[in-house]
Amino acid sequence: MGQRLLQLLCAVTVAAVGTCSAQSADLRSQINDALEMARPALLGHLKASSRGARRAGELALLVLAGIHDGIPADEPALKSAIMKLSKARPHHTYDIALRLLVLEACPTFPDRMRIAKKDAALLLKHRSDEGAFQYEKRPATWDLSNTQYGALGLRAAKALGIKIPKIVWSKLAREVGDQQAPDGGFCYTRKRSGWDPYPSMTVAGIAVLAVCRQALGDQYARKKHVDKQINKAWTWMQANNKSIGSVKERWSYYYHYGLERAAILCDVEKVGGVTDWYSQGAAMFVEEQLSGGGWSSMRDGYPGHNLSNKRGHSVPTAFAILFLRRKFQKEVGPLTENIVRLVNIGPASKRKDIDECARQLVQRGKEAMPEVLKAMRSDVEPKRLAAAQALEQIAGGLFGFNAKVDRDKNRSAVRKAELWYLKNR
Repeated sequence: MGQRLLQLLCAVTVAAVGTCSAQSADLRSQINDALEMARPALLGHLKASSRGARRAGELALLVLAGIHDGIPADEPALKSAIMKLSKARPHHTYDIALRLLVLEACPTFPDRMRIAKKDAALLLKHRSDEGAFQYEKRPATWDLSNTQYGALGLRAAKALGIKIPKIVWSKLAREVGDQQAPDGGFCYTRKRSGWDPYPSMTVAGIAVLAVCRQALGDQYARKKHVDKQINKAWTWMQANNKSIGSVKERWSYYYHYGLERAAILCDVEKVGGVTDWYSQGAAMFVEEQLSGGGWSSMRDGYPGHNLSNKRGHSVPTAFAILFLRRKFQKEVGPLTENIVRLVNIGPASKRKDIDECARQLVQRGKEAMPEVLKAMRSDVEPKRLAAAQALEQIAGGLFGFNAKVDRDKNRSAVRKAELWYLKNR
């Protein structure tokens, strides 16, 4: 009886692993399809924002989504939006911080460093006496949402080489950390009786503490204390993990993009070691996508402008694309992107170049498949390795392709991949 039970348990386990693997591959394919369908909607929002009188922060969020989506900076809609953003005069914390994020991400931004220095100096004036942020200059109080974006804006400025005094980071970390609730969560503003923590503000608290901790380095005297606060907040998130992937959660789209940043900053792949935050969130965004490629969310307070033909609202569409692209970096990367094409991959190519080549192929989606198929037949193994990585994420599977063996042994797999492309292009 015991042996039979063990056999049954093993069979169930094997079946479950197979199902999870299939679901994972299927989700990757759905994400790629969603992003491909979203591109025209995003371009439509960029065009509309370039024409109309929009908030600088809304425009900056769309431009950031366009950059993360891989749209070339000289594409007419994105180029026009960048030009308009360069001439904007942002006054609110969100708007200033988001433009700084764009400035960090876009090396070709007009008059880049002059604007960055001006925005960083203005953003520093939006702190309260305690060191956190509100909407306007010299606020009497602060909130954690503005503070989250203020910290991200200063992080972008620092990455551009603008000096941010260490006292700014240490004061901010102390003030935000002091407002953590006893159970580990965070509220919108200072903790007080009757105010319960909630997910979007808890991941905001994590992100602010992590950004400050990173800026202050290992010499920071209170680093262990801040690390404990961050871990305590993740424990709160574990207890409230049903919010992940829930469209019913308040400020759902804003929250999930905040969760992504917090998780990447803290090297968290699964909340509590159980909940795969990206898969859960991505499944939600795929399910909620409109037939015209955009997104709308009535759970988010500022939806931005709305486009016809189911292309959705600007802000939810930008949040969805930013989340699905997952381009936020724990360490702010080089100011110019290292373009690695398949033609540059040779027998002696390093693993990092192979991985980067594959990432850029995946970013292009199905339009890169002809190059991937050609590389699958290559006599150069590193080319085949890059092709295999790209194929698995674009098509959701390898079709039996083995990058370690030559073209003769891969003929059947290449043919299956070709047929998939013909059916799905």
